[in-house]
Amino acid sequence: MKKFILFWKKDIINKLIVITSTMLAVGAFALTYMIFNMPEGKSLSEAVSEIIPFPPTSDPDGIPASALEVTSTSLPFNIIPSAAAGGVDAATPTLAPALILSTLTLEQFTPTPFATTTPVVSLNADCIPNNTPQTGKAVSVLDGNTINVLIDGLVYVVRYIGVAAPEDPIDAEKAQVENANLVFGKEIVLTVDQTDKDARGRLLRYVMVGETFVNLKLIQQGLGSALDIPPDSACARTFQEADHAASNTPSGVFGNTPTISPTP
Repeated sequence: MKKFILFWKKDIINKLIVITSTMLAVGAFALTYMIFNMPEGKSLSEAVSEIIPFPPTSDPDGIPASALEVTSTSLPFNIIPSAAAGGVDAATPTLAPALILSTLTLEQFTPTPFATTTPVVSLNADCIPNNTPQTGKAVSVLDGNTINVLIDGLVYVVRYIGVAAPEDPIDAEKAQVENANLVFGKEIVLTVDQTDKDARGRLLRYVMVGETFVNLKLIQQGLGSALDIPPDSACARTFQEADHAASNTPSGVFGNTPTISPTP
């Protein structure tokens, strides 16, 4: 090592000899490397770059060129050159017909309120419970909601379920007359709800004469009012609807609306 240092310090010629020898050695190595790598299809610049790597260039902001990516954004229309009037060629941007965007029409949104559904009540005999019916014959009419019925050879007092007769003497008489027109001397069908008899021993029944629901008919004609006494409430809603309808119309068959006070 000392000899090499002394040789190096001796004069400039020795230094040139060392530098030249080093460069020749490097060149010989590079030439040999390129000879063996060129057949693989690499260019001369690629072979040289593998031997002598170059630092990546940077843009003015200091970002390496290798980190920059070129992205392209397609335009929503095509540029179609067309000739301008007067014979002068010019490239005029024209929207391709297939790519013209349609104009969107915004409609004002109006919220729709939720529809309220009111259950429809059938004003007929559909509400009568499916209990075993009895048949009998109305032999007398006591008032606007009570009758005597012959059943299997015995006479029973039958009170109409859900109907309160008028207490006013004049209206009560009208209700009794209409009740007689509906049932007197006719075969009737009696159906119980939940309670067989009331506290006075009267049979509590829904009464049908053919297709006529007598309890409901009296309320519809304004000759009785709806009276709900649970648990016999199978037709309470039907009777209430009929009572409400009758109170909002001119009176029934007798030309005036009777004053009704519900009584048991």
